Amino acid sequence: MNQTLDPEEWPSIRFEGELLPQSLSAIHILIYRDFTEPTGDWIWRLPHSKEVWKGGETTWCIESATEIIDHLLENRAEVLSEIQERLGPHEFDAETTIDEWLTALARIQTLAKSAGDTCRWIAGAPTERAEETRRRILAFLDKQHPPET
Repeated sequence: MNQTLDPEEWPSIRFEGELLPQSLSAIHILIYRDFTEPTGDWIWRLPHSKEVWKGGETTWCIESATEIIDHLLENRAEVLSEIQERLGPHEFDAETTIDEWLTALARIQTLAKSAGDTCRWIAGAPTERAEETRRRILAFLDKQHPPET
């Protein structure tokens, strides 16, 4: 089942250049579940990146995605109920949403493994401000890790 979600309210997240399912922007509803502090921080930062590039260490992204996948699989019934209760009124289908989250998180693991030391993501279409921020981040990273000649 395809979901039709308002892109202004639920912008798609682009992780390492790949567009992920729009429903992933609602994953922050899991923030109060029993996760490690780093994973809780990641759950909050991932969707709260509208038009602003965010990033973090590759290991943080991989470990957080893994912890969330494990949690979704172990607590599927509870999470489905929470999605239905909290996101159903916003046109989210619980089964579709949890399946999209699992698929997106597995894809994040794969993308992060080939990202180098840092992963980057943005929600929504990059604006000129976001592109400038991205250029500044890349310039900073180049200064920190100059290419070997």
